[in-house]
Amino acid sequence: MSDSEAYVEQVLQLVEAIPSGRVTTYGLIAEAVGTGGPRQVGRVLALHGGPVPWWRVVRADGSLPESHQAEALARYREEATPLRGGPADALTTTVNLGAALWIPGAI
Repeated sequence: MSDSEAYVEQVLQLVEAIPSGRVTTYGLIAEAVGTGGPRQVGRVLALHGGPVPWWRVVRADGSLPESHQAEALARYREEATPLRGGPADALTTTVNLGAALWIPGAI
């Protein structure tokens, strides 16, 4: 397994570990893995994240993933993830990080 494959696998394992109704940030995933940064984590999820709960990874301000805001919002509601903002608008809704944040452990 190459270093890049190992990195992808570590990121995906952490994302799979996020409990339903909770979220973590791209930066916290990067810190837990120990290499890369938030953008690298985002790239892994963009390319390989389909089978894992990608919607449970948000920006540091709790904002929803831009390219899939409506789908992410539906999943948050389904999982009863604590939210802030407009009840029907994915553009103004954010995750309440104070109530929903999950801190990953290092792999």
